[in-house]
Amino acid sequence: MNALKFIIRILIVSQMVLGFGAISAQDIYYDLSTTTGSAEFLLGSRLVENASYASSLLTLSSVLSDYSRAYLDISHSQVYPFEEYSSTQGELGIQLRYLAIKNNQFFAGVQIFSNRYEDSYSYYNSSGSGLYLKWKYYFKAGQLITTGYDLELKKYAEVAEASNTEHAVYAAYNHSFKTKTSLLLNSTFAVQDFWSQSTTTGRGRNITTVEVSDIPSNSLVTAKIRVSQSLGPKLGLTIWLESQSLLNNIADPLSLQDGLENPFNDRFRWEGPSSSVRILYRLDPNNSFKITHSYLNKFYLDVPVYLFDFQAMDYELVENELGGFDMVNLGYDREDKRNSFQIQWSRAWMVTRHAWLADLELVLGAGWIQNQSNDPLYDYESFNYSIGLNFNN
Repeated sequence: MNALKFIIRILIVSQMVLGFGAISAQDIYYDLSTTTGSAEFLLGSRLVENASYASSLLTLSSVLSDYSRAYLDISHSQVYPFEEYSSTQGELGIQLRYLAIKNNQFFAGVQIFSNRYEDSYSYYNSSGSGLYLKWKYYFKAGQLITTGYDLELKKYAEVAEASNTEHAVYAAYNHSFKTKTSLLLNSTFAVQDFWSQSTTTGRGRNITTVEVSDIPSNSLVTAKIRVSQSLGPKLGLTIWLESQSLLNNIADPLSLQDGLENPFNDRFRWEGPSSSVRILYRLDPNNSFKITHSYLNKFYLDVPVYLFDFQAMDYELVENELGGFDMVNLGYDREDKRNSFQIQWSRAWMVTRHAWLADLELVLGAGWIQNQSNDPLYDYESFNYSIGLNFNN
């Protein structure tokens, strides 16, 4: 019910934005993707076993002019039989594009968003806004540099100290060679700055409001290399190599030990290398077959491992000197080594009889994930299966 109310509110706001733009728009476009599947450890830990899911993403967009576009994204993920892990997201934005200067392209955009989780995890609910700026310069066809800046302000209503601003600055270089090889070099610097909170001190007339900031900022840098190679008219190979490094050595006081990926700051809690290899084979223009293998090694920064009781499905507690209870710290930080192998087949159909439906795609997938962790809660092996349908006009 909460998800339905959230979607209705988003649709009302979007009607005002897209409806206004439709006055000068040529058309309103949509893209609908829906997927259902199952996995032995769906949420990335041993907390939830043998769960299924259904997720849908709807994108509505309106071309306002040759240089502007408005869009609305609404998505919902439903987990079975553990409905408490379900969530809904919505984003409304405007994108601008300017092409008046030779060899240059300029992009800008603003958006507002909201994320809603079920009641059990409502403290992850957030809302906010953001913008992005991007510049592309073409040395020649197939050779360009891209730089940009992303800004996101995110507010958590129930956990005010988690509210933060994220800044990201990136630069990329693309080069396409005559050998049908494509090279991408990318580097990103990101900062997560937590908002200051207010507290009161004193009594009576002497009460004063003081701003405090107990949580230091997080920062990281990433470097990525991607090489794509055509191996024939139907076969292609892509290799990714990436590394993430944390630039601060500060403990993470917002780590909630609930066995979930923590949207507060999980991105800023680990460092390490990753790699991926993908083989894509196109049987014909409408059929493709994809095989992907990826590896990720995460070294978590000041994220201790606690003793977990798998019979009670909760952390073990011991009484402290103050009469309260603490979790049992095993004395080392978490480290994960994740291997995944995925196979995917897709079949597309062109539909010409209906103006509201131009493309229909069926996607079947299966995979295996092994996450080796020194934290028993995250040490698992899982098989997954999925089927998806994509529609658009």
